Amino acid sequence: MIDHLIGRPSPSWKRTQVFLVIIFWLWRIIRGNSGPPRIAWLPRFNRALRWISIYSERFTPWQIVLSTLTTMYAIRNIDKLLGLNAPEPLAHLYSPSYYRATWIATGLDAGFATAMSIRPKWLRDIASLVFSAYYILYAQEADEKLRRFRAVPTVEMLRVTWEKTTNPYIRMVTHLPRITIRRRILLARPSSSMYTRPITVYLFFAGSEQELAKATELVLDFPGGGFVAMTPEHHEERLRMWAKTTGRPVLSVDYGKAPEYPYPFARDESFDCYRLMVESRGKLIGMSGRKISIILSGDSAGGCLAVNVTLRILELRAEPEQVYLPLPTAVILNYPALDFNFTSWMSNENLRILKSEQQTSATEGDLLALREVVEGKDHLRHVSPLSMVRDKKPSRKRIKRRSSWKDSLRGWMSGGDEEPPKMDKPKRYISSAPGAGSKSTSSLLLSVPDEGSLADAESDDDEADFGAVKEADKPIKARILYKYPEDDEGFSMAKRTRSALEREQVQLSMAVKEADNEAVKNVGHGDAARKEVKDSEEKLGTRLTMTSRTGYFQDRIVAPSMMRAMAILYIGPHRNPDFAKDYHISPLLAPSELLAQFPPLLLQCGERDPFVDDTVLFAGKVREAKRARKRELDLLLSGKSARFGESLRMTTAGGLSAPKMNELERERRKLGRETEVDWVQMVLFPDWSHGFLQMPTLMREARVVSWNDK
Repeated sequence: MIDHLIGRPSPSWKRTQVFLVIIFWLWRIIRGNSGPPRIAWLPRFNRALRWISIYSERFTPWQIVLSTLTTMYAIRNIDKLLGLNAPEPLAHLYSPSYYRATWIATGLDAGFATAMSIRPKWLRDIASLVFSAYYILYAQEADEKLRRFRAVPTVEMLRVTWEKTTNPYIRMVTHLPRITIRRRILLARPSSSMYTRPITVYLFFAGSEQELAKATELVLDFPGGGFVAMTPEHHEERLRMWAKTTGRPVLSVDYGKAPEYPYPFARDESFDCYRLMVESRGKLIGMSGRKISIILSGDSAGGCLAVNVTLRILELRAEPEQVYLPLPTAVILNYPALDFNFTSWMSNENLRILKSEQQTSATEGDLLALREVVEGKDHLRHVSPLSMVRDKKPSRKRIKRRSSWKDSLRGWMSGGDEEPPKMDKPKRYISSAPGAGSKSTSSLLLSVPDEGSLADAESDDDEADFGAVKEADKPIKARILYKYPEDDEGFSMAKRTRSALEREQVQLSMAVKEADNEAVKNVGHGDAARKEVKDSEEKLGTRLTMTSRTGYFQDRIVAPSMMRAMAILYIGPHRNPDFAKDYHISPLLAPSELLAQFPPLLLQCGERDPFVDDTVLFAGKVREAKRARKRELDLLLSGKSARFGESLRMTTAGGLSAPKMNELERERRKLGRETEVDWVQMVLFPDWSHGFLQMPTLMREARVVSWNDK
């Protein structure tokens, strides 16, 4: 615990702590009072153990008990005493203040996760704090307990541990800056939206109602929470602080969370909210309604949504029939999650091979083994998206029909011959959720014949409606509330027919034969080709570089298992996107022509954050895109081709119209007036990791993180 108080995890500090504890209790046994302190039941306990003194006249029962416990403590920590303990992986990784904050946060998470199943709520709130106090004192037990919970995280575990600030006792000791306006508002969707669920927002403003009616600047915030947890109420300390320091109204969006509202529900809801604010000029929330300039902000998952809103605005500009929406004044991103390509996902080709192996298995044992593998990959069938085994079925009390006297009399009159019991027909899961009936890509892998001993048979409980089951015991697919139409683009892969796959295989087979023939012809040139490849490899180098997600896999806030779980929950059952190409899922992959039009950016992130690569790479890509756009405009307006450098003098009668030329000239003048600092600003906080905006109470340095002066 000493190393946690100092903020520097170190084996030497742990060893020092063990020595100090042993020395203190040895001094207490030898030099201290031979009896126990007069506290509660300790003197009575000492008298009850007088029979122990028969075997030792020199020591009292109290001293013998203390000696035994001290010896056990020394044996338990013998590796630390001898200097044989394992190295500390977190040594010198975090700053002392940030490590102390994560120590408290880890103890709270472990305590809240332990008390998660306690009922009623008032008892759970108290037990959560009691357990948290224990785990703060015993930090190693907290790390181990939380590691086990995070290994197979459930939706409830993620929400309970991240939404602990709503605990009434924690809220009592949390300092919330005083503001005059704090209200919850429901907004109707715009007429062009495909959704009907109202948008829930929270407004924070430090001024009066009259000042709000004159305000023309708005901060539109999308709070983080891994797309599955946390509302603006859990970010209230930060939002109140921003409203007070900036003097602007802050509007935070409570977007729909996964798994109830899977992708792209949150993305579309965020854009709908921006559109409402632009079209009403803020009048819907009490602003002037004359003009409005909006600053977008988001942290973690909210940063991904803020970037998606900006991309959607730019995409609409390329569609003349759509409404022209102005860009936000600036975009502020705090440790954003902009890349879902964790390089650990199965591709469509691998899924196709797995399905083919399932269909062509020769033996019953192979089919059963493959079926277990496939079921393990159907993550939405489980309570936890990372569970690879079947869930324990929720207990239901069945009403068994007892045989009546008529049945007994009928059996006696028929000579005692009873009809053999009927076997229940195997059934599948039937969910009460609206989205459970739709087929996902993974569900296609589970389609096996309904006849025979190898049919996809489940018990009677699988057929039962999940409406009678507790929300925490439902599989993920039973919790889907929004079902997308069948003609959605996400179902295009599911509509491929078997004949199309067979034609594709024939074409691939012909391509293989042609490649083999070409290889035979060029066999004599193999040595030269290998030498050329070897030379190119030596020029490129062979040093490997890990991504930040891999390098900081022991992060104390965001574990790799939590990243995978949140990705599965966020995408949901309707899509199987290509994380390496879809820039709506991974905004880091956005094309340069869109990034070149981005408004001013401010990115803030911890240096030790697993998402720090996203911050650095996104900032670099935006800068490069704007530089390239500036060079392109210079060449275009000077009459030269950006591609060939030849004279292509563009006149109003020739290539471009006069309005288009004027628009390009305005864009060029704007880029000429701006510097790269005006395009992108990036702030990396040394020795910090994820979630520091949630730690102003635990870490004083987090209170000064601001963007108003930037």
